[in-house]
Amino acid sequence: MSSTTLDAVRRDSSQSRHTSFPPTHTHRVVSAIAAIGLAGPAFSVWSGIIEVPAAGGFAVVLSLASMLLAVGAMTARSRRQMTVVDAALLITGIGTLLAWAASVLVVNPSYGTDEAAFVQYAATLFLHGRDPYGANLSPALNRYGVPIQYATYLLNGKVVGSLGYPAWSVLWTAPFVLLTGGVQSVIVANLVSCLAGLVLAFLVLPRQWRGLAVLAVLDLPILFGYDVSGDISIFAFPALVLVAWRWTEVGAGGRLGWRGRVAGVAMGVAVATTQLAWFIAPFVALGIFICRRRELGRRGASGVLARYVGLAVAAFALIDAPFVVMGPRAWLAGILGPLTQHAIPYGQGFVDLATFAGVGGGDLKLFSDAAILLLAGMLVGLALRFDRLWRAALVLPSIALWWPSRSLAEYWMTLVAVWVVAFATVSAPPAPPADEPAPAKLRSLSGRLPAWALAGVLIPGLAVGGLALARPAPLHMRIVSVRTNGQFERVWKLEARISNTSDNRLTPHYGTDSIGQMTSYWDVVDGPAVLAPHSSATVTLEAPNVGSMPGITSRFQLEAVTNTPETVSVSSPYTAEPYQLRLTPSYFAPAAIGTPIRIRVELRSDFGAPVHEAGVPVFLGQVIYGETQLIPAEASIDGHPEGQSPVGTRTNRDGVATFVVRDDQVQSEPLYFQAWAVGKSGFPFGYSPIVSETWTGAR
Repeated sequence: MSSTTLDAVRRDSSQSRHTSFPPTHTHRVVSAIAAIGLAGPAFSVWSGIIEVPAAGGFAVVLSLASMLLAVGAMTARSRRQMTVVDAALLITGIGTLLAWAASVLVVNPSYGTDEAAFVQYAATLFLHGRDPYGANLSPALNRYGVPIQYATYLLNGKVVGSLGYPAWSVLWTAPFVLLTGGVQSVIVANLVSCLAGLVLAFLVLPRQWRGLAVLAVLDLPILFGYDVSGDISIFAFPALVLVAWRWTEVGAGGRLGWRGRVAGVAMGVAVATTQLAWFIAPFVALGIFICRRRELGRRGASGVLARYVGLAVAAFALIDAPFVVMGPRAWLAGILGPLTQHAIPYGQGFVDLATFAGVGGGDLKLFSDAAILLLAGMLVGLALRFDRLWRAALVLPSIALWWPSRSLAEYWMTLVAVWVVAFATVSAPPAPPADEPAPAKLRSLSGRLPAWALAGVLIPGLAVGGLALARPAPLHMRIVSVRTNGQFERVWKLEARISNTSDNRLTPHYGTDSIGQMTSYWDVVDGPAVLAPHSSATVTLEAPNVGSMPGITSRFQLEAVTNTPETVSVSSPYTAEPYQLRLTPSYFAPAAIGTPIRIRVELRSDFGAPVHEAGVPVFLGQVIYGETQLIPAEASIDGHPEGQSPVGTRTNRDGVATFVVRDDQVQSEPLYFQAWAVGKSGFPFGYSPIVSETWTGAR
């Protein structure tokens, strides 16, 4: 949207607030789409109607409300009526967020991330007068129900157990610990932050774009997902909205004004909340300086920026002061922890080429070096081509954060609503004066070069990224065999052939990955812990916990990381058995005593397609699931003696095995049947769903 259009929108919003002029078509469409988009969250809330009846009931009303609001947006006759529609949209969005959170918290009351558990535990320690920085926070994982495989693992084989976030996360959580009695305090704090960010975004957006606040926060469920998972980046959401709001106007005329002062303090709060804001701050500061330099000259711009930064630093210092006093070294080590702790590679960015495709991985530092160089290159590019890039200034740091070895999607997904505010509220910066002082050479150079040539500032980072992919992983790994736990349908032990192709002596730490995230480190129960250069060995690994065991029919890979040097190696995807079993029919009506039933067992691929393979051994077992114990069932399978279980047969050329079951006596409880197969590897797999049958009455 051009600055002329934006100014017209603002003028229209201010001058005709109480007129009877009809709303613009854009206003109608934005609000209607935001209203219709609430149908998605409504269905998500409704799915918890049994656990939280009130929330489910609200979802039913919400479904109707979303349609009525869309109709209201399309039929409003005046801007006053559209204001009412938008206000109702905001109120409905707030109710949706509350109901959605209630249903999720009841269904899943544990934390899904270690950061939420650590922050709540740290807040609890702080309330008891203890310094959370430097303290061992590992007990928080068990206290708050965090699955151990979701802890943060380091390349040296250890697990993160200390606080690694700036102080506002602890201070903001503390009152909610008192309020909730220590139950889901971080998520409740996230919910309040999200509500505050939603309302702020709604209020600061131009009138015809206000529906975008509801759309970005709720209709795109990205932000809500991080909200209820306990991601503390949400704490900074309201502050970053204020930072993004008309940021190119900060210090206009040489005075910060109330808006500039609020933005400066908000930047300090954001930087005191999450390291993510540390990467955004330089781009905002550079943009403010360039805008004011064009208006006020270098000296005037420096004064404006100094006051803005001074407010940010003061807010940061005030928030962190108690913890600096308690222990400055522990505090500094804590807030720098995510940048220095050497965590395993993980994320949804560039590093996936190494962690999933096996391209590169021989030097993980190069991924982070590439990100640093690209961040610096984008800052230079913003300075050189500000007139072209100013609208995207807040997006550029997230692009750089796509490149390091830890490139989590939260680095860009939690900022969507902030970007919306930046896109819709900023106005064009002042034009550079003809007699603008130095760097004249740099200015004239950027003016002569085409845009594609200025991309040269990114070449160092891109080159280092290419080098990261060119450094091959040091270990070649091949899964040789696995052991399963039968009916539990998981792999708990595996044997792998490992070859060290590098010139380094390596101490690898192994884990499996079937969901996009490496599990807890597996235990080496046989084989060397250290691999000499250019040596090979066979290692036997055991899963340390149930959550680390991949499913029998799931594709998984073996991963290995080393700390010196920092590397990651992956095996080719492995599937213990690719087949599943399906019973037909999937349920039975009660049968008369002695009446046979026929159970067809069909081989299916992992995509559910029929597998036409003859001669596969298939077994059918029977049992009665008593209230307090398992009871042997007494049916006859394929004419075998009553109670014999399991009974085996083989598939025909269509990949189907058939069993005939009958029962000649009444049993007090239903009989339950389940089938499984045995593949070439010799272990059972593909356990079918369980079906039940009851034989009643006479023949």
